[in-house]
Amino acid sequence: MDSESSSVVTVEETDTSATGSALRVLSNRDYALYWVGLLISATGSWMQNVAQGWLVFDLTGSKLYLGIVGAAGTLPMLFLALPGGVIADRFNKRRITILTQFLAMLQALVLGLLTVTGLIKPWHIVALASFMGLVNSLDVPARQAMTVEIVGKADLLSAVALNSSAFNGARILGPAVAGVIVGVSGAGVCFLINAASYLAVIVSLFIMHPTPLGAKSRDIGMISQIREGLAYARRNSLIRDLLLLTGIASVFGLQYGTLIPALAKEVLKVGPERFGILVSSAGVGSVVAAVLVAALGYLFSPRKVVAVGSILAPLGIIALSLTRQYLIAATCLVVIGFGMMLFLAVSNSLVQVASPDELRGRILSLRTLVFMGVAPIGALQVGWLAQHFGVQTSLAIGGVFCLISGLYFALKPG
Repeated sequence: MDSESSSVVTVEETDTSATGSALRVLSNRDYALYWVGLLISATGSWMQNVAQGWLVFDLTGSKLYLGIVGAAGTLPMLFLALPGGVIADRFNKRRITILTQFLAMLQALVLGLLTVTGLIKPWHIVALASFMGLVNSLDVPARQAMTVEIVGKADLLSAVALNSSAFNGARILGPAVAGVIVGVSGAGVCFLINAASYLAVIVSLFIMHPTPLGAKSRDIGMISQIREGLAYARRNSLIRDLLLLTGIASVFGLQYGTLIPALAKEVLKVGPERFGILVSSAGVGSVVAAVLVAALGYLFSPRKVVAVGSILAPLGIIALSLTRQYLIAATCLVVIGFGMMLFLAVSNSLVQVASPDELRGRILSLRTLVFMGVAPIGALQVGWLAQHFGVQTSLAIGGVFCLISGLYFALKPG
């Protein structure tokens, strides 16, 4: 079915009263297996993320280089996210995800071995971050589109929130543990632990059996299929607005994480252990929001929840830019994590529900493009601003841009 003849799916067409609770979603055997594997793998990924940022700043002392590494990790998505969505719609999403998780495991293993042997150089980190960006170009659309194949549309909001709770629960534990390990044993151990953690999600993917939805004919050219997805997203006003808001958040808001190593060292004057706790603080806010969305999200208008999150997060970023006190900064990060979680998780589920089965991979690849593909622009601009005008000024500018876009979305008639 082409996009011109397909009917527009809106959030209002879903039965919100049928939205499942978190407990009901976790009673699904396949989803429970996947969720546990995701939690373990995400913990390792957050350990690597924190250790990598600290290692880069330790090797180079450059805030701009933090931005370069961040950009390298997402630049491939700028070019490959849309083809990745077509691949997700054409092929078995579970098999794609198994392949991408295996490649991600290899990336962490190589990074770990280079670091523990003392051979690591900044350019190694950039190259391996670029490779991971390539892997994510295939992984993110397939993995996100697979969620509805596991739980169905009725439980999708709770499942997306639980996915985020696993990711952000790991964000509490992973950075805190990574901070201790970096201080005692070095960053390389964190990378090796991350490599091992991928085995959990790979095993769960082999055991589970999602129900494939909306497979697309492979006889249609990739360019035509990309245009089909673009045309649908352009016509659907909800998807269009959410993609625009996500893109602005990616360039100006989410990049606060890139500067946390520099904020910890230069502004707050703390070491790796307290730096890890800072990153965990954002995870605390995210988990609280994720649990609330998973358990009670069906009671509220999803659009209003997105609006609240899109305003709350930038307010937290602006507040973070104004303090030099460690405890206040940690509190600001809790608020940022809470707001970002409301915005990202609920907007993700809105986009998925508003997408037809046969187009979901491509629509989610568009979200990947604006969420991660344009992130190199954000990483470079935030690194450049911090290098020339200071970390706090860079944070403040990003927060103001996101606040303006959030207010626009909140005040625009639904």
